[in-house]
Amino acid sequence: MVVNNTVVDDTDKLILELLQEDAKITIREIAEKTDKSATAIRGRIQRLEKELIKKYVALIDCRQLGYREMVMVSLRINATKPLELVKKEIESMEKIKYAYVVTGEYPLFIMAKCLDHEDSMILIEKLRNLPGVEEIKTQIVLDRIKEDTTIIIP
Repeated sequence: MVVNNTVVDDTDKLILELLQEDAKITIREIAEKTDKSATAIRGRIQRLEKELIKKYVALIDCRQLGYREMVMVSLRINATKPLELVKKEIESMEKIKYAYVVTGEYPLFIMAKCLDHEDSMILIEKLRNLPGVEEIKTQIVLDRIKEDTTIIIP
């Protein structure tokens, strides 16, 4: 596979898979699993950090912190306001963690985790009152079947 004019080989793929599984894995542990030297692995990781790895994060169980609702919202935008303005407003909303431009009648799709029903209603009202928002459709997640932040390395 070629990324930014750089070849990503099987060792790079394995490094990416190991880091996705556990970002705290040591360079030495990766070296042992790849049969490469720690120096070689360090160099590969530095290159991958420039090209592919955006950042390292801790995945936190939001339910343990009291987040009880996940809200999914689709927004239909009024043609009188540029989509870019609505996108900027949504980007600035801290509670919204995922926002996408999608195809169809409702071109914006948003997901947010909320503490409770009242918190969800406040967010929905805020979205409803954004300039340019014509209509919204909301869904509350009742059960989480799967949440997986990893990607399959091709």
